[in-house]
Amino acid sequence: MKISEIKIDDSQTGYYWLQIFVKNQKEAFSLRQQILEDQEIRERLQKAINHNQQIVTNSSIPMEIIICNMIIEKLQSILDGKDTQ
Repeated sequence: MKISEIKIDDSQTGYYWLQIFVKNQKEAFSLRQQILEDQEIRERLQKAINHNQQIVTNSSIPMEIIICNMIIEKLQSILDGKDTQ
């Protein structure tokens, strides 16, 4: 899929509209789905990070803290796009 153009439109309502131009309708729907799925995945990763941070904050068990910190580090690297595996 090749994006041929991206426009940003100020609708004077406080919102901005992003228009992405692709080759055909099939690619447009596919790109829309990919963007929405990516957003959902990022939200789920952030929730998992927050959950593990809460465990670390409230735990008095050293092994649990170590494991949760490892999970946080891995999830954060995925969220930041640094983990490609």
